[in-house]
Amino acid sequence: MLESRNPTLRRMADGGGRSASPTAASPGSVDAEFARLTQGAASDRMTIEGTISKTLGLLLLTALTTFGVWFWAGGEPVGVPFAGFAFFPLLAVGVLTGFKPHLAPITGPIYAVIAGGFIGVLTLSLQTFVGGDLTMLPMQAALATMAVSGAMLFAYRTGLIRATPRLRKVVITATLAIAVFYLVNIVMSWFGSPMTLIWGGGMLPILLSVAFIAVASLMLILDFDLIEQMAGTAEARMEWYGAFALTTTLIWLYIEMLRLLALLQRE
Repeated sequence: MLESRNPTLRRMADGGGRSASPTAASPGSVDAEFARLTQGAASDRMTIEGTISKTLGLLLLTALTTFGVWFWAGGEPVGVPFAGFAFFPLLAVGVLTGFKPHLAPITGPIYAVIAGGFIGVLTLSLQTFVGGDLTMLPMQAALATMAVSGAMLFAYRTGLIRATPRLRKVVITATLAIAVFYLVNIVMSWFGSPMTLIWGGGMLPILLSVAFIAVASLMLILDFDLIEQMAGTAEARMEWYGAFALTTTLIWLYIEMLRLLALLQRE
């Protein structure tokens, strides 16, 4: 008997003339494949944990730069107007990142380094402004910043304060107004005008500082909401943008705390 060389005919002959039926996929294999695909998709998404880790990294870079400035200056005080030079690159990097969020992996560390230098110079300048040893002032400002941040996180998580469209509009408008306020005062100080509303005596600078702290605290609510809304939906690289937004607010809050404590200590 001749044997066919056609592989299809051979399989049919081996099966007794019956065509092979397709093998049905088991439920276990389907579940495993679905889990593999969803896990791969989730790994490409932004997470809250990833945003927190990047925020801590940026804050650490800021602190290291601040300590580096203190070491470089040898603890010698500097003039307050000199610290204002760092305000403009901070503002420029912040605006650039706001319009180009995908640049946050680059602009985030740059902002942290500039902010660290600004904080270092500002702290040294406060020795001239207040007088005496200010060793404890940065620590007190850091503890106050952490306390307020924790309180705002609690208020957000419990729903005591919600990131409503109205709140967002008010806080962003107030933040822009504060940025213009600082910008005008810093520029005027270079032409010999005293920054009375920032570092002057009396209650007005203190009240303004308290108001600015309130705005910065409410900005944290917007940052928390931004991160929560993007988590699980935005690309993983947007963790840097969420970390950038949160870091800038925390640094702003710390600077306002530092200024308020310096005003109170001088008083």
